[in-house]
Amino acid sequence: MNEQSLKQNFAYDRLIHLWRTFCELHTLLYDLTCEEYANLLASDFDALEQTVKHKEQLLIQIGNIEEERKLFIAEINQERIFENEILNIHDLIECLKQFELEKSGQHLSKFNLLLVDIIERIQAQNKKNQIFLNRAMQNLKDIKNTFSGKKNYQTYTAHGTTK
Repeated sequence: MNEQSLKQNFAYDRLIHLWRTFCELHTLLYDLTCEEYANLLASDFDALEQTVKHKEQLLIQIGNIEEERKLFIAEINQERIFENEILNIHDLIECLKQFELEKSGQHLSKFNLLLVDIIERIQAQNKKNQIFLNRAMQNLKDIKNTFSGKKNYQTYTAHGTTK
């Protein structure tokens, strides 16, 4: 095995490790996002505050891994470890497609698909959390208006939203 092949093997293994770490951290983030929703439903604001703090810490960790990934990709490009320059994730997966076929694993591609799935789940759960918060804010506004003696008449637009 020549020096270039060794560098490619090392780079591939390092990238798999980074993607595995991304998947693990994003899974934890998804769990915290679901826990956040449960705390909202239970109106447990102390637990909600703790969950939000954990999410913030986890997002910092994810950001650090993202920076590590960017630096490593820049290093790969600078040392010309692979034939083509890597500008984005698609380039990386395309660049490593033949390499993965030779290793019979396709680990990076599978980890990337898993990561995309987890991120989509996080986005969907965040949307549920936001809808819950929007409804809660509207209910609080209605209660406030009721106590202040204001009449609460709502009209709806053609899209079904209130004015």
